[in-house]
Amino acid sequence: MNKLKVGIIGTGSISESHIAAYLKNDKVELYAFCDLDEERLNYMAEKYNIRRTFTDMNEMLLLKELDAVSVCTWNSAHAACTIAALNAGKHVLCEKPMSISEEDAKTMKEAAERNNKLLMIGFVRRYGNDCKILKEFIDTDYLGEIYYAKATYLRR
Repeated sequence: MNKLKVGIIGTGSISESHIAAYLKNDKVELYAFCDLDEERLNYMAEKYNIRRTFTDMNEMLLLKELDAVSVCTWNSAHAACTIAALNAGKHVLCEKPMSISEEDAKTMKEAAERNNKLLMIGFVRRYGNDCKILKEFIDTDYLGEIYYAKATYLRR
């Protein structure tokens, strides 16, 4: 069975989590990296022994053998990168947030449907214990009627 060839769009700090997960999966081959910051791109390519590097996302998306991409860019670029990848026939795992507007999110969804490709948003905390406990509080009416909520998430 052929390995799934994955490209990374945006090699900033969050990409390290994606890369680590891909490296643990023997069905995946890290295939190409893309970043506007050529110094960072070269550092990451050397660190992970990636030979195919691009500063232009559209050039990377021309690789016919590339199956999927992780979009790990700044938030305001998520929609444009995701839509371009879907339109190029690639499956996409996009970092959170999906986009910075509802309109962009709908366009991303439509691009996935139109191209018959998978689009997944990296909302990795939704099944964490903290979320389960809060959901249980809400479902059992432990908190009463909720009319306002604000949450903050801190991590090391």
